[in-house]
Amino acid sequence: MILASIDWLPPALVGGMFTIFGLLKVYGLAMGIKGGGCKPLGQRLCGSCPGWSRNLNIGMTVLFLLIGIVNLAWLASIVSRP
Repeated sequence: MILASIDWLPPALVGGMFTIFGLLKVYGLAMGIKGGGCKPLGQRLCGSCPGWSRNLNIGMTVLFLLIGIVNLAWLASIVSRP
């Protein structure tokens, strides 16, 4: 079966971007990087929000990873169908 790009491209893009962003946030949390509006792009991407509690930052990181991994798993199920 040939898949149209409309079937696999959206979950691939969403899954890939959210997983990468979640992994950047995990790295930032592990290194203690603080983000914020006046920081350079790297610190904004990896850093935690200074106005939020640590638990809320961890919760958002888990949410990003969950969205990404679920989309990639759904993509794998679409592609592996006979």
